[in-house]
Amino acid sequence: MTTEKDLRRCAAALRTGEALLICTGAGMGVDSGLGTFRGRNAGVWQPMRTIGMDYVDICDPDWIEEDARLGWAFWLFCYSAYTTQAPHRGYQILADWGQGMKHGLFSATSNIDGHWARTRGVGEERVYECHGAVTHMQCLDGYNGRVWRTTPEEMALMRIPEWDLQAGEEVEVLEGSIRNRRFRSEEWIRATVAEDGFGILDPDSSNTIDVTAVRRPGGEDLVRITEDSTLPTDPQTAQPARPNVLMFGDMDVCLTRIEAQRSALSSWVDSLPKDTRLVIVEVGAGTTIPTMRRMAENMAASFQNSTLIRINLDEHSVPAGLGERAIGVGGMGALEALEKLRGHVGELRNGGEAGQRGGGGTGEVVEQGATTGVQPQGEAMDLSELRTALDSEIEPCHQANKL
Repeated sequence: MTTEKDLRRCAAALRTGEALLICTGAGMGVDSGLGTFRGRNAGVWQPMRTIGMDYVDICDPDWIEEDARLGWAFWLFCYSAYTTQAPHRGYQILADWGQGMKHGLFSATSNIDGHWARTRGVGEERVYECHGAVTHMQCLDGYNGRVWRTTPEEMALMRIPEWDLQAGEEVEVLEGSIRNRRFRSEEWIRATVAEDGFGILDPDSSNTIDVTAVRRPGGEDLVRITEDSTLPTDPQTAQPARPNVLMFGDMDVCLTRIEAQRSALSSWVDSLPKDTRLVIVEVGAGTTIPTMRRMAENMAASFQNSTLIRINLDEHSVPAGLGERAIGVGGMGALEALEKLRGHVGELRNGGEAGQRGGGGTGEVVEQGATTGVQPQGEAMDLSELRTALDSEIEPCHQANKL
């Protein structure tokens, strides 16, 4: 359980920190109204449930070639959700902390929503989106190395029918299994929507049936963009385009932009003196694909005066090897935790100013230039070892192509 003492320790590190590395996963976006891919806040494109797919199934580059209207229905939904929702206040809280530190900040994220690039004080220059972002496009094969910005005008040329089916409603479906690439039917048959509003039932037996498409009688397929939609293309070659996002089983992602961002992160890390009081704030990074968690841990191990703050609703445990230099903040979402920490940092700042004026203090204030009293533990890495460790975490995503 996270205690007030834990929060005060985090605040002391943030108050005296000299550089800030922000590492975020899907849990960071929940307070912006975005669903995560797993866990208690899971929920991305709901029609996936009707056609028996999960995030791993639909986030496959083959769909944009094999069934482009299906593939683009998912990515249009993601683009619309991510670009219409604004980053919540927690983004700016973190950015403001980093801007006030001697060596500034950098943000590393596995999220593809582009929200850090929209945050004042971070922007395109200080973010590493290791899986790419829906804000940019590439050609299907990615071999020409070109990446360009996604335009709202082009995305507006596609449309997804509204999903508003009701339990018990009569629909028409194409029977088969998309997930198993088993397309059995080309004839629309009658069916009924299940009680959950997503399952499809045989109207005669009430048994659940697998379907590849669903529509109201004679209407539009609700799991694909409309037939009159115009698919995105490369503005230079007019070849079919796709999001510049690292998908599952993705052998064709173009790494030009991703590698440039990684190089910028490496340069920032190289610029930090080894005795820097680096604060690593990791927010909403899960354990299923632990890229951000391991990056945060490697950075903490490499800087002996660093502090790792891990904010996670359910998975906030920290490595024992980091000892008192790692603090877990659990049982609360990203925004709630960051708001609480901002309050504690403010108390320390006000107390410090009072102490400077009156010669006193609260006993909790740590003077600028002093350590937080946290002693380095564990074996440190030098910066060349750190770069190797970071590469070992990111390269499997690029080479084995896991999102």
